[in-house]
Amino acid sequence: MLPCSPFIWFVFPNPAMDKRGKKVIKETVHGRTEDLLKQARSEFSEHPERSERYLKLLWKLVQKYKVRLTREQKLSFCKRCFILWIPGKTVEVSFDQRNSVLQYRCKECGFSRRLKYK
Repeated sequence: MLPCSPFIWFVFPNPAMDKRGKKVIKETVHGRTEDLLKQARSEFSEHPERSERYLKLLWKLVQKYKVRLTREQKLSFCKRCFILWIPGKTVEVSFDQRNSVLQYRCKECGFSRRLKYK
């Protein structure tokens, strides 16, 4: 039995347990996102719709648990249409020399992402 009402535990959770719990959850989600991205890459050539489903699941996990993706993970798929980006096949990569900007443009939906190049 709890020493006080459950409402107080909900309003004032134990901060030490909360930090550990968040760390474990984020580590688990990072592992899961890596696995989903690997599966999406392996399934893309034979089953593109399955690959799209894996990327949607990945994006839902990232949004739900507020986990940041690595730069490589961010540049591996389109966040609008959830298609795996393969240069020359599903994405056009161009470089603007004047502004030192790399531009990725999805061939499916037209979404473009601009990144500074150092």
